[in-house]
Amino acid sequence: MCKWNVRLLVNDIVLALVINTSATLLAGAPLEWGSWYPYTCVAFTTNVIAQLLIPTVSIANSLTRRLDHSALRPYVGVFVENLIFVTIISLTEAATQVGMADMIPTWWSTYLWLVLIGYVTSVVLSKIPSKSQG
Repeated sequence: MCKWNVRLLVNDIVLALVINTSATLLAGAPLEWGSWYPYTCVAFTTNVIAQLLIPTVSIANSLTRRLDHSALRPYVGVFVENLIFVTIISLTEAATQVGMADMIPTWWSTYLWLVLIGYVTSVVLSKIPSKSQG
C-alpha cells in the first residue's frame, strides 16, 4: 500500500533497529547478537508486511484532513502512521519473545516509550532531504 523505494527501505531498516534496540533495553534484556539480530529482522519484516496490507498514509490523511492548512498536519500524520506501525511491531515482538500468554503485559511495559521513540525517529527521518530534493 505504499510506493517502494530505497529511502523507504532504509527508513524501515532504521526504524527496525531503533524499535528493537529500544524494546530490548527497556525490557532490561542484554543486547546479544543471538537474540537482537533475529528480533530486528522480525521488526523489519513485520513493518514491511504491514506496509503491504495497511494503507497507513491514507488512514493518516483521512484522520488529519481537518488540519489541511496547518503546519502541524505532517507531524500529526507521521504520528498516526508511527502509532499504527509501532503497535503492530511491538505486539509482534512481544508475542515472538515471550509467547501469547505474557504478550500483553510485556508489550504494555514498553509500548508508550516505543511510540515516543518511534515518533521522534520518524520525524527525524522525514526531515532528511532525499537526493531528488537536493
